[in-house]
Order: sequence, then structure tokens, then C-alpha cells
Amino acid sequence: MLQVIGLDPGFGAIKVAALALDGELRQLSLPSSVGVGELDLGWLSLGKLGRRRPQEQPHVVAWNTGNAEEGSDGRVNYLTGARVEEYTRVVERMDFLRLADGPELRALLYTALGLLLGSGNHDLALMLGLPVEVMADRMLARNIRDGLRAWLLGTHALNLDGEAVTFTVAQLEVLAQPAGAFFAWGLDNVGQWARETADLQVPVGICDIGFNTLDLFSVQGGRVQGRFTGGDTVGMRRAAELLAHTIKSRHGVTLSLQQADALLRERRPNLATADGMMDLSAPASQARAAATGAIIAFLENRWGNGRQFRHLLFTGGGAEALRTDLLRHYPHGIILPEPVTANALGLLRYGRRVFAV
Repeated sequence: MLQVIGLDPGFGAIKVAALALDGELRQLSLPSSVGVGELDLGWLSLGKLGRRRPQEQPHVVAWNTGNAEEGSDGRVNYLTGARVEEYTRVVERMDFLRLADGPELRALLYTALGLLLGSGNHDLALMLGLPVEVMADRMLARNIRDGLRAWLLGTHALNLDGEAVTFTVAQLEVLAQPAGAFFAWGLDNVGQWARETADLQVPVGICDIGFNTLDLFSVQGGRVQGRFTGGDTVGMRRAAELLAHTIKSRHGVTLSLQQADALLRERRPNLATADGMMDLSAPASQARAAATGAIIAFLENRWGNGRQFRHLLFTGGGAEALRTDLLRHYPHGIILPEPVTANALGLLRYGRRVFAV
């Protein structure tokens, strides 16, 4: 039996959602940090000094690349998820073609699916979300979809954290990421419309604030409204870049964008440097304010005050981070429940309708 997966391959985190055979909803968000490396540090340790608290480690994923020069069996170990930068250099690609293929995308997707599905064999149908800018460019959208199908359709055997995982992708379709948020809001887990019928006819605006993208999406009567739909790379990455630049110039410390983004989300961000422990509250607040200003300016340019929408939905990790500012400017808007994984949930629900499982 085919298992439908909703997949949102964000630049800040990859999100997946599925319904187990017992009907349990499973959702997962994995930081989009990836690099080639090993967790095994040999005998390196501090002996018995200090307390040893269990800490979250990166996941280790490997598969047969077919290139014997890379190892005896053609395998390379990739570290993915949290704390990757503590073991190896993080690969940070922010171009849209990264969404089509590449070892970094494969490592992240394999990890996310492996964690969601568990060991064993699985037959899958994927409903995958792409940014509005990509979907609005017919040729780019087709190239990315075809690139994904070229390597994803078929059987994949991998090793994740020492466990063998095998899955076969039988079908793959793509949809705009914020359309997933619309379906998370409107559909139930079997893919049926769960709101009042009138809500299908009224104008609905969706704002999806991701790490590298800001997507605006508007629908009415089952049709996309082009006037109020568009995208830009004005996501939370701007704040992370600004904070990372400030830390580099003031303290000489280089951070990955994922590390800077994590500091932005802390209530009291601190960083250990050669000058001591630095309180980053002020530069983090300045970076968030700069990103907020750019996002609100983009929103106001496209949507004005947003009063043309009967329902105004905010989603994405940036929506949670900027909740107070967004609702102050758009008091009739709502932040969707679990906004980080809302797109993946909606893609799952729509996928169950499309793939007729």
C-alpha cells in the first residue's frame, strides 16, 4: 500500500508529514544543515572531567553512490540535522537548483524520510512543495520537477544511524509550498474539505515566511489570484546574515547561517569568544528588526492592509518568530497551528486526495 508523504524542502529546515497505518499523524522538522564527516573521534575525550550530559548529535546517513573512488563500496558519510558545524564544515547552498538534486539534498531528504518511516521497506507517493518564485516560472518549475523525478522515482537503499532503510517512490508531484498551508487550514486528514463551503469562494491570503523565501499566495473560488501572489528571497536568512556579519566584524568569530539563526531564536543569546562571553541580545534584536522591516515592506507593497482577504493566514518558521509584529500590522490575520510544519501537513492532506489512497 502506498504511503503518502507531504514534503517541504525548506532552506532552513526540511519538513515531512505522513499518516501511519494506524491513523497516527507524524510530522518532523530537520534543520537543513549537512556536511561530509564522521561522528567517531577515536579516543579523543576529556576523560572523566566534567559532567557528561546527553546531547543531540547529527544523524549519519550513507548510501551507495556508485563511485568506487569514494570508498570501498562507493559510500560517503553525510552528517545532517543539529550540531553538524561541530564536526565538519556545513554546506550552505541557497540557489533554487539545489531543490532539484545534489548530494546535500539527498542526504537531508534521506534522513528526514528515514526518521519519519523507520527501518524496513516502504512504498511512497510524494507531494512536494516548491517556492512560489519557482512555481511561477514554468520552465524552472518543470526542470526542478523533472530533476527530482529523475533520481527520486524508484528504489532507495540507505543506512541511517546504523539502521537499514529502504523505500520506493512510485509517484511524485509538486505544488507551491503555501498551497500546503491553505490545505492544512481547509482539508482534513483524508483530503476532504473540512470548513464551510463558503470558505472555498471567499478570498484567502497566505503568507509563508521561510528561511530563504517569502511567499505570498492568494486563492478565491478554487483559483489562484495572480495580483496578490508572488515571492522573494526576503526570509529570515537576512536576519541571520546580518547577525553573522556583526559577530564576525566585532568578535572575529565565523558562524554558519544555521548557527546565527539559532541565536536569533534564543531569548538571551550569548556567544563564547576570545574576549569572553558576549551578550548578543542587542545585535540579535537589530537583525530581527531589519528582517521584519523588509518583510512588512514586501507585504504592504503587495497586499496593502490585507483587508481584501476574508481569511489571512501566516505560516512558516518566520511567522512564529515574528508573530507579534505580524499580528500588530495585520490584526485580522492568524498564525496557523504549528506553522513550521503546516505546509508539509497540507501537502500530505492534498496528496491523499490526489493519489486516492
